[in-house]
Amino acid sequence: MSENDWFVMRPQKAQAYGRPEGDGFLVRKDSTAMRDGSASVKRDREERDRLVRQGILVPDSDPDLYRFSRDHLFPSASMAGGVVKDGNCSGPQTWRCSKDGKTLKELP
Repeated sequence: MSENDWFVMRPQKAQAYGRPEGDGFLVRKDSTAMRDGSASVKRDREERDRLVRQGILVPDSDPDLYRFSRDHLFPSASMAGGVVKDGNCSGPQTWRCSKDGKTLKELP
């Protein structure tokens, strides 16, 4: 699969690549996630903390970021985005196609 077949999300310093897969949303290995994102309520913080405990999210060389140590399948694009952003997220409106910039929501 080429770079153009992936969706990208860039909240603050983080940069993550993902795509719909089966019944979920796959985030690619080496994508980064914010350690401490928005100050608001974080519905996906528990999932993010679980991924840290499991070694799926590991400290990045940038102290503001975590890095995905392997591909990870989330149940939804919104949960994937919430973990990457460290804040609440609408995945269909946030993940953008690498080649044309369209959101998941804009695609057929």
